[in-house]
Amino acid sequence: MVEGDVNEGDTAAKRAHAPLAPDHSERKIDHFESRLANIENMLRELAVSINSRSPSVSVSAAESRPVGPVPALRSATGESTDIVYGIDDDDDEAALAFEGDSSMTAQTVFASEFLENTVTRTLPPDLAPDMQSALSSLQQIVSMQNRPSAHESRFANARPLPKGGLRELPMPPAHVVVAALREAKDAGAASFATICTFVAAENFAERCSKVYFATEDFSLMSWGVVNAGLYFLLQEKASLAEGAQRAQLLEYQSLCRDNLETALTNLPLLMPARKESIELLLLGAIYAIEISKFSLARDLNTKAATLCQTLGYHRMRGGGADTAAKAVLFWSAYLLDKALSIRSGRAPVIQDYDITVRRGLGDGINLPDTSWRVVLNQWISYADFLGRAYEQLYSPAALARPQESRAESARELVQTMLDLAKEQEPLMRHTREKMRGVKFDANSPFPMDMAILGDELMHWSALTLVYRAIPSPPGSPSTFNHECIHAARQAFACHQEYMEMSGDSLAVRAGCIRWNIIYVPFTPVIILFCHVVETSDEEDLRRLADFTDSLQPVCAASEAVAKFHRICQVLHNVASLCIRAKAQRRQDPHDRDHDMAMVGDNIDMYLSQLGFMPQFGGAGNPLAGGAASGQFGGGEGGDMPAAGFGAASQASELGNWFSGNTHILGLLEEDLSEFEPRMWTSMGGQ
Repeated sequence: MVEGDVNEGDTAAKRAHAPLAPDHSERKIDHFESRLANIENMLRELAVSINSRSPSVSVSAAESRPVGPVPALRSATGESTDIVYGIDDDDDEAALAFEGDSSMTAQTVFASEFLENTVTRTLPPDLAPDMQSALSSLQQIVSMQNRPSAHESRFANARPLPKGGLRELPMPPAHVVVAALREAKDAGAASFATICTFVAAENFAERCSKVYFATEDFSLMSWGVVNAGLYFLLQEKASLAEGAQRAQLLEYQSLCRDNLETALTNLPLLMPARKESIELLLLGAIYAIEISKFSLARDLNTKAATLCQTLGYHRMRGGGADTAAKAVLFWSAYLLDKALSIRSGRAPVIQDYDITVRRGLGDGINLPDTSWRVVLNQWISYADFLGRAYEQLYSPAALARPQESRAESARELVQTMLDLAKEQEPLMRHTREKMRGVKFDANSPFPMDMAILGDELMHWSALTLVYRAIPSPPGSPSTFNHECIHAARQAFACHQEYMEMSGDSLAVRAGCIRWNIIYVPFTPVIILFCHVVETSDEEDLRRLADFTDSLQPVCAASEAVAKFHRICQVLHNVASLCIRAKAQRRQDPHDRDHDMAMVGDNIDMYLSQLGFMPQFGGAGNPLAGGAASGQFGGGEGGDMPAAGFGAASQASELGNWFSGNTHILGLLEEDLSEFEPRMWTSMGGQ
């Protein structure tokens, strides 16, 4: 060291005169000094960056950008590519204005950028590729959370309307449609979307006839409903076919997909308040969920719900087939409204206090199986439960309530769910006996019995969300009370049971995943991820791995499932890396891998940005026990004491967790092509 180099300070001077073989204490001191130096540099950069950033600069920059469609950059040949109609600057400003209702938003966005720039520089240059990939994906998740949403409200497969009208657009051959309709009538429809088509659009075969053999003009809405119904019908039929027949059916399904997207894209802003308008909007919302466009599904369903209320479907009295068909439309919109509300963290459009129509489906509905009425009525009760959970536990008004008042609401909701499970217990017990030892072959369709069993998974998933709002007892090693963890584990156990029963049937497997995990937000996966991060529970890490593997066979059949599989893969591998990092922290400093310890620190910072870091330290051991009963409907929350930390802190922590949970679920709408969990083959637990 040069004598005049005083900038190195006392630390460097001590190192210069230290013996060649420093003892254990000096190594430990050197490590602490190195860590402190990194922290000082990061704080110094943070202070400089904060002082250099001015709100007026960002405002003027926003005002100086052009408004309207932005042409794409010219290619190397000088030719201009197509104009990209994305979110214009007015939309950006609206998004920023909405996010501005929180004083922490701007700080959070900047903190994310700061982490991205500084954390990368502090990591060891020779970090293993699997660790680099995990940290990179985690950083991407954080950066996506803190930027204005860029979800596209458009359909990629929509076609321009031909000059000759809708008749010129190709559709599947009539003989294929007739055969599919005949088989559906004989065998019964199995999917929720198909049920909606056949029940809401009475005499669907006649609707198809009016389009295929038209003697007069038909409306855009009628044409769209026919293509939507055929899309789901052919999807169901293709899942049972093989080889060339399956390929041909998928090709016809693609025609209906393009036509459906064309119809939805060309809907007028002010839609006529007619029954067929609601039918198309609802089927379009279900389709949007299928292709992982949940924001667009919410927009379509919101319009459908508004039209239902405009036509008075929520206040109907009396019976009759016409009233029953309208009730199906209303309750379909209600189901989607509550599920999409809790997924997006927004209030539902339909308020329960404004409903006077009879709850559930009456006897006037002609269902393919009498059990469908029980299941659909149960779904309506679950939807009501989800709406109350958001209103009483996770809405801004709920988070502003006293902690004990919010916990008491959660206990009441738990009892409500237990009462629902008790009502359904006879049907559930009968179905379990009927399905004992069943494994479906490759040609088996999705049966009604699997829909009934799926309610048990929905039961545990809903309980997980509610138990999360009850603080842990004082002295608990975890942020989550053990009833919450138990409910999440039970949901995973139900899912694995359904996957085993599915056997070789892709249709059964896909139906279980779509109905129980994609349509309704699956909170247990976030709960167990956070629990593994907090407690290093190896068994729960294995549950995450098994769950992720179970999604893989359905990825090719559903874009939403494929994206959810990739997200779960990311969460599993981050949790695995976190366990390895924490194991290093617990070792003696002399034997500790300091690179891994630094990785653990960076994971903590990223998870804190997502709202997933606990408010108090978790123990290294997994939680013992669970709810009192492992049976369906078991577990009570009424005697759960409140946590020992402050009520304001608990509300903030709960709100942050719910925001992070909403963000992770929202990743299903993002471009996840840069997430490469396939690179992480060396991660533990796989």
